[in-house]
Amino acid sequence: MKKIIVFLLCLTTALLSGCGDKFAKEKEAIAKTEKAVLSTQVPILIRPDPAKQPPPTKQEYAQYQAGLSQLVETEKKMLAQMRKSDAQIAAMLGKADSESEKKDLLAFRDKVRKDRIQFVKKISRGRLCGDTFTVGIGNTWQEIEMVYGKPLNTGNNVPGIKTYGYQGVKFEDMIGGGVPSPERAKKWVSRIVQCIEVTGRNVTSDAGVRIGMTRDEVRAVLQSKYVSKNPRMKSGEMKMESDGNPDGYDALFHFAMQDTEPYNLFFQFKKGKLIRYSVAPN
Repeated sequence: MKKIIVFLLCLTTALLSGCGDKFAKEKEAIAKTEKAVLSTQVPILIRPDPAKQPPPTKQEYAQYQAGLSQLVETEKKMLAQMRKSDAQIAAMLGKADSESEKKDLLAFRDKVRKDRIQFVKKISRGRLCGDTFTVGIGNTWQEIEMVYGKPLNTGNNVPGIKTYGYQGVKFEDMIGGGVPSPERAKKWVSRIVQCIEVTGRNVTSDAGVRIGMTRDEVRAVLQSKYVSKNPRMKSGEMKMESDGNPDGYDALFHFAMQDTEPYNLFFQFKKGKLIRYSVAPN
């Protein structure tokens, strides 16, 4: 009888210590891969700020573009490994025999994602603009996918426009300057996000803006986070243009978080509630 009790105690201890986890080896391998990927040395870039005085030189812009090219090539390799990790986690979830196993795997997947988010936030801090969503204007497409995963759609593949669509939020880039020639559109390669559009209630910006807010709530949130990057405005002054219509539009120019460069916000309201907003250039 004593032997049976001892055996049961040992078995219980083994299970509680994680020895009974049938996915333990797979998770350990993924964790090692992720750690190695996130230890990759990548260029830390500071995006030239056109508002500074004196303005950035051509050499500064050239150095930034060269660094960006190097960063993107490095991140492509990193993202390829991350996609393999995601596929392995998805396969394990498909093999889960119980809700407890599934819950444990989902927690593991969440931990992997949080580590990626911290990495992206660290390396991109010096090149973001306006309001952000963990990622934002200035992030590479690889960094968007590291944080948000594979996009639900990529738009219509229109030449000169690149789009990553997720539930409630869309990241976009475009050539600009009117309709591009076929030759120019064919050569164009997008590397970073230039515009963000939000329509879903599931998305809250880092400043705290979310769909469904009233005009006053939006202004109060922005006023608490806003830093003027317009040299013609007083520090802390927020100039928001509005048509005053419950079904109208507001615009905030040269908006920036404490540690981002200036950009513009455009808000659309219906019956006094926010239904859509964009972070975009003029």
